[in-house]
Amino acid sequence: MVGAKHEADRFGSLEIEPEHLLLALLNDPVLISVMEGISEKEILDTIDAHLPQREPNMLPHDLPLSRGTRQTLVLAEAEADKLDHRYIRNEHLLLGLVESGHTFAAELLTKKGFSAEKLRMRIQALPVEEPAQRSTRPPVETDLIRRVNEFVIRREGQRALQLLDDYMGEAGQDRKLRMCSLGHFAANTALQLGAFSTARRYCEEYAGYTPEDPMAFYALADCLDQQGETEEARKRVAECRRAALSRGDEYGKILLRMVEIRFPTFKAEP
Repeated sequence: MVGAKHEADRFGSLEIEPEHLLLALLNDPVLISVMEGISEKEILDTIDAHLPQREPNMLPHDLPLSRGTRQTLVLAEAEADKLDHRYIRNEHLLLGLVESGHTFAAELLTKKGFSAEKLRMRIQALPVEEPAQRSTRPPVETDLIRRVNEFVIRREGQRALQLLDDYMGEAGQDRKLRMCSLGHFAANTALQLGAFSTARRYCEEYAGYTPEDPMAFYALADCLDQQGETEEARKRVAECRRAALSRGDEYGKILLRMVEIRFPTFKAEP
């Protein structure tokens, strides 16, 4: 939702609309792999032409969610339940947009040939950072994720990051177990907030605990690239490719596709 608010501010909008949410989701390489065959530029141009342009909102402020966006969030939560996922991710938001029906964003996606059923099938093949069943996550972690997301939505990023740090470093607890469970979520949250040093710390520790998981190296490469450390990012991309190829399954194939989209100039080693 932070990205959607940024898009709303860019248009000078008074509410966060479903179209702002769709624009924000186009920055997610995982979703681009799900939406293969769609022209990102065409969607951007269509929405730019549709939404009214006002003076951009430059000062710190809060924006309410429009009725359509609130409905999308309700539908996204329902989609997470259907797929037995533990918390709402971008994939569920995309499904919520398609199912919201009467918004411009929903009509645009439908015209492009995307149905909820088709997207749901593609999403089920995506790599997930948690076991499939919602009930396997301890209630304390479910509550932590909810609280962190609430702080992020309220633009209280420091409180969100402090909450994660406190949980990971709690005395008497197994840090490795917690990092394997929530490290990717923590790193993505820090990246979303622009806290690159914190994101890198989480990415490096997560990759150290899960060297067989290509997603760990993908997240670290993404973090390094955003910090301008291109050569280090290139090394991690190579590690991600090796880990993905060694799997030989659909998960590995999707990670390779994500790498191609996110790092088009990082060519595979011969």
